[in-house]
Amino acid sequence: MTVQEDMRVRRTKQNIINAFVALTKEKSIDAITVQEIAARAMVNRATFYAHYHDKDDLYEQIFNEAIGLFTPLRNPLLFLNRQIMFTKLEATLATVLRNCAANRDLLLLIIDGTPARKLEQQLTPILTANISGVLKQFGIDKKSPIPIDLVITYILSIFISVLSWWLHDSHTNKMSADQLAHMLVELALYGHMHVLGLEMK
Repeated sequence: MTVQEDMRVRRTKQNIINAFVALTKEKSIDAITVQEIAARAMVNRATFYAHYHDKDDLYEQIFNEAIGLFTPLRNPLLFLNRQIMFTKLEATLATVLRNCAANRDLLLLIIDGTPARKLEQQLTPILTANISGVLKQFGIDKKSPIPIDLVITYILSIFISVLSWWLHDSHTNKMSADQLAHMLVELALYGHMHVLGLEMK
């Protein structure tokens, strides 16, 4: 395949994805047909089937592409130096959030249209790598009084909810990715009560 042909294929697939995402704003995913997707993308059905087995395959590829936006958080180099670990983690999280904002419609399709359990299953390994890296640096990975899987579930649920809130209703225009990343790291480090200025007595 030549470079020109490869670019044409990528452009065609992107048009199909854009058409599908646009249609999900008008009707439920179950109600969308391949014919409607092809018509909106201005391709014929044969072209659609040249790239995807069916509508479910298209959605699965979109889902995998969305999950791929979070992979920078799996970088083990983030946890090599305790002194700069949180600075690096915050910067990497900000990059991930910017990528999410740039793919806002695609992310919202995944967050709103995917069963929560599936989304959690895919993001759990990524978050586990982060939490394990932090705990290992501080030597508490084997003596935590709270089960690590509970911590992961708790943080993951909050992260997905916050990401959904940020991407909805133009919050991305009111709060930058850097600001949100900083707030999330602050909350993770110091807890809700401390960040809000409340001290437990």
